[in-house]
Amino acid sequence: MKAVYAAFFRLEKSREIEVGALGKIQFPEGIYVYVGSAMNSVEKRLERHFSRTENKHWHIDYFSAVAQPIGYFILPEGSSYEYVLSETANAIGEPVDSFGSSDCECKSHLYRIKSC
Repeated sequence: MKAVYAAFFRLEKSREIEVGALGKIQFPEGIYVYVGSAMNSVEKRLERHFSRTENKHWHIDYFSAVAQPIGYFILPEGSSYEYVLSETANAIGEPVDSFGSSDCECKSHLYRIKSC
């Protein structure tokens, strides 16, 4: 299924993580949301994010290897909403600059949710 999605993760403690070409990034503990899109199979994309893949291809592969997956939601057929969803996450979270957003005008696709 073609879709836009938000995947949620918990990082139990602050960590420095090597994220491919972005290099080492310090991640504070907390809840994170990753905004993505899948042009073919959102089910397989989420399965990849929620598993500990050895073959790291996307920025989120590096983060999801150490963070605990806690949930997701899907907007079917909504690929045009990726930017809107990312900007909404930016309004409630702190962006991890340039994370997963090389193909988009967004600041990021990964956000640490601010405490309420």
